[in-house]
Amino acid sequence: MKLRTLILLSYGIGAILVTLILGFSAYKMIFKTNLVIFTIAITLGASILAFTINYILLLPAFKAIDKLSKESRKIAQGKFSGKVEVSGSLETRMLAEDFNEMSVKLDEMFRKIKEGERERNELIANLSHDIKTPIASIRSFSEALLDGVLVEEAEKEQYLRTIQRETVRLADLVNELMELSAIEKVESASQIVRIWIDQLVLDVLQMFDVQLKREDRELCIHIAPDCKFIYANPNFMVRILCNLIQNALKFSEVGTNIEILVKREKETMFFSVKDYGIGISLEEQKRIFERLYRVEKSRNLAHGGSGLGLHIASNLAELSGGELSVMSVPNEGSTFILKLPIKAF
Repeated sequence: MKLRTLILLSYGIGAILVTLILGFSAYKMIFKTNLVIFTIAITLGASILAFTINYILLLPAFKAIDKLSKESRKIAQGKFSGKVEVSGSLETRMLAEDFNEMSVKLDEMFRKIKEGERERNELIANLSHDIKTPIASIRSFSEALLDGVLVEEAEKEQYLRTIQRETVRLADLVNELMELSAIEKVESASQIVRIWIDQLVLDVLQMFDVQLKREDRELCIHIAPDCKFIYANPNFMVRILCNLIQNALKFSEVGTNIEILVKREKETMFFSVKDYGIGISLEEQKRIFERLYRVEKSRNLAHGGSGLGLHIASNLAELSGGELSVMSVPNEGSTFILKLPIKAF
């Protein structure tokens, strides 16, 4: 039953009760009949007038409720048409404001859900392609080795190296997915300990020792004297720096240098990783930290990957209370800068 119907019914019931009471009084001769008839007429007229005035005053509220009801049905269908403009009492305006705010938040929530679904579908498609290629290579080369079609030891060694390389690619993809899963579950950043800067850099570089020697790269490291330690999550720090160095190695030519600089400004520590590779255009720098975004669009062996590394590093930096940025010039190289507070936030 609508609100306006309830108000009309309440006034009607009130008028009927007053009429019945006055009629009963006239029957018992408590009041004179003429007086009772006059009183009933006045009561009915006053009730009708009061109802009309109240209805006019409440009409804006009725209209506001109708608008909110129609808009709520649209929202239930997934249609967010915009704000509901209402007039009337303070309460109805406040209700409309709350409703509009709820509508905006629901719209943003649904957009994020749809965007998340689109990204997940894109992630699955990209990873399917990235995983299928090394699996096919491993299968074909291993079958060739098992069939005994290779006689020369040099060929066998070459095939085994290819299988090893493709296995490493698969392992990297799995690691990136595990890191992304941990981030999306909002992995705790509360495991804050004091980390010695020189030991951190040394531990990270040891992971790339073989690749650096094989590619004949010179690693230039400069740690400012006042950069002794930082309070942070050690797992986060290692994963961020590993992703940045791996990215620098991937997008620069064999034999070129990689530079690592650590400096301090008041209570902020800066880690920078510089390469002399292909660089990044200004337009792509705005999107470089997006999930799945890749500067090099083809999926060749040199630049292959899922496009998750920098996205993971950026999210870990934010979870640590800092930020990750980039400065780059096409064909001259890129510098990624990690900015973190020295003390735990």
